[in-house]
Amino acid sequence: MSFGSYTTVALLDSGAVMSSLLMEIPTGAFADIVGKKRTLMVAFLLQGLGSILMGFASSFWMLALSLWLFVCVGGAFYSGTIDALVYDSLKALKREDEYDKKISIISATRLWSMAACSVLGGLAYYVFPGFPYILNGIVCLIGLFACFFLVEPAVDTEKYTLSTFFRQNTLGIRSLFGSGYMRRLSVFLGVTGAFTLVIYNLLDDLLAVEFGYSPMGISILFAIACLVAGFASIYVPRIRFGINQRTLLIGSMVIMGFLLILSPIVGMTIFGLILFLRVIMEVVYENASSVIINKNTESRVRATTLSSLSLLRSLPYAIGGTFAGVLVDMAGGARTFSVWYGIALILLTAVFGALLDKEKSPN
Repeated sequence: MSFGSYTTVALLDSGAVMSSLLMEIPTGAFADIVGKKRTLMVAFLLQGLGSILMGFASSFWMLALSLWLFVCVGGAFYSGTIDALVYDSLKALKREDEYDKKISIISATRLWSMAACSVLGGLAYYVFPGFPYILNGIVCLIGLFACFFLVEPAVDTEKYTLSTFFRQNTLGIRSLFGSGYMRRLSVFLGVTGAFTLVIYNLLDDLLAVEFGYSPMGISILFAIACLVAGFASIYVPRIRFGINQRTLLIGSMVIMGFLLILSPIVGMTIFGLILFLRVIMEVVYENASSVIINKNTESRVRATTLSSLSLLRSLPYAIGGTFAGVLVDMAGGARTFSVWYGIALILLTAVFGALLDKEKSPN
């Protein structure tokens, strides 16, 4: 690496997580105050400039500050805002029942872009190491240009003044825990969401290494998984046979737990197939959670609420991510840890899922 050791990478990653978490709720409140369109413009501008600065970074601190102050803050502005904008736009057209299909198409596009970027980024790296970041920055600036053509939905015309900004920051948490149903839903999404972060930020990579995948093999596996998940994001909402969102939330987590339990006893090829299935379950879970939160949240606090939920799910990993690595070592490796982790996920899903009210889950 150009600027240090693996400790440097850990410092960059931990700083990025904390930067995103600290800005998650304030940026959601910003979106509800000034509008989703302007918030997305800020998001793309910060991410674009930050990525280009990372590409030309000549020192560790230039790289770190570009990541923490521009890219991560820009990501926080984007988080929750895009979902809120889509739902409010459909609501203004009285077509909010189409939200699950629309958000699934957005999710699929994102996943396919990630698949393409995992390949193109590797090729761009051979031009020079900073080139992938520069390309990413250019694409973000194109996104900024596209934002000028967005139309702010009519339901989003109620604005807050800056004097109410700090009060707005608390409304997301109040929305998540305001009613008995929302409290139970938020706890369920917080617990299961925290579990999935460990899987996709840590466990998947460790399992792939233990199964003997090379770095290039992991990249290809990741690209294929994103392609498969993209198709799942589009077609699962169309073929769910009337299954409600509560069942999708619980079922996807239970299936994911069983797949984790199977991971140690399968071969290298079967592990790849299991990974694809788990990524599909993640897509089902994320889309269902987005639908159920949006349908139970008012427009005036929608972005703040979604940002608050993202903070709730990410905070345990930000605090205890290193401890998860210690547990993997104590278990004797990722395969053994995967079994116990899968059992814990199933048990917690069953306990907290049983508390969710069936009649309040949107179809």
